[in-house]
Amino acid sequence: MRIYLVLTIASLKMYFRNRQAIFWALFFPMLIMLIFGLFNFDKFSPPDVGLVNNANNDAATAFIDAVSSDADPLLVLDTGNEADLREKLRTGDIDALLILPEGFGNPGSVSTIKALYDSRKPQEQGVTQTIVGDVLDSMFLQMANVPDEYRVESRFVIEPDYIAGEGQGYRGFIVPGVAAMAIMQSGLFGVVFSLIRYKTGGVLRRLQATPIGASHFLIGQMTTRLIVTILQTYVLLLVGMLVLGVSVGNGTIMNWIDITTLAIFGGALFTVLGLAISGWAKSEDVAAPVANIVSLPMMFLSGVFFPVDSLPNWLSSISRFFPLTYLTDGFREITVNGASILTLGPELLGLGIWTVVSFIVATRVFKWE
Repeated sequence: MRIYLVLTIASLKMYFRNRQAIFWALFFPMLIMLIFGLFNFDKFSPPDVGLVNNANNDAATAFIDAVSSDADPLLVLDTGNEADLREKLRTGDIDALLILPEGFGNPGSVSTIKALYDSRKPQEQGVTQTIVGDVLDSMFLQMANVPDEYRVESRFVIEPDYIAGEGQGYRGFIVPGVAAMAIMQSGLFGVVFSLIRYKTGGVLRRLQATPIGASHFLIGQMTTRLIVTILQTYVLLLVGMLVLGVSVGNGTIMNWIDITTLAIFGGALFTVLGLAISGWAKSEDVAAPVANIVSLPMMFLSGVFFPVDSLPNWLSSISRFFPLTYLTDGFREITVNGASILTLGPELLGLGIWTVVSFIVATRVFKWE
């Protein structure tokens, strides 16, 4: 027992003296989380639309005010001359271009608005068409003085009602995802590069001459990584709470116990996976590409930045079995939905299977030299 404790303390000291390791394990994931969280991707982003106002009358002013109110604009308008705006549309600086004709909205005449769209942006085209159509319909009813008996409101009434929506939007989605990603990076890259340095520097060869066995060393490394994993998970979630306003579960101590338990499961998995890679690789030149090949697909296909369901069906069917997917889904269930770890049967089973397989591989490929 004393050997495990001594090795763990020594590993912790070496880890916290390595500033690069701390940066990549903690501050880099925190930076990603804050950037994506502050962008707030689930918020509606109005299209950028150029406007050529050849009318300069009250109807044109009413149209512009309706689509670009300061409080909540439907379209972000860029006014100017037609030639400059056409060039902006061609280069992609704006999404569409509207040209209001002379005499726009005059009684007794048909006002034809010329609309130009970027063919590469069909979503922005659809949004712009819908907004312009709705605004013009509303303006027509007001300007044409349609009798009340012919108005829609005289036959149909929409009674609005509101509920208190649940969920935390994209910020609640990204925070647990980045926390899971940080655990993966810490376990993989922290262990891989540390062990390779020990191996190439002859440290492992010297340890082999002591009473320390392979199990002592591996468990000592794992204990160190688990402590670091718990600390970085707490820091990332606390930053998400304080800076991004994300709530963690129901705010009870049991939620944090569940988070700690799941972080230990995830940390153990990616630590032994890192041990397996570093045990097999003979140098950093081999270990680094292998670690990236393992981590990069999981980083982008395991639901860290966007839902797995948004992937093609064949790809999502594969990515659901990635170890990071199990960890990300588990963190999200606890932090966003307030679930108990006892209800995470599939996630825990997946993490457990991956851990056992990785540990078997790690013990078989581990070498002192």
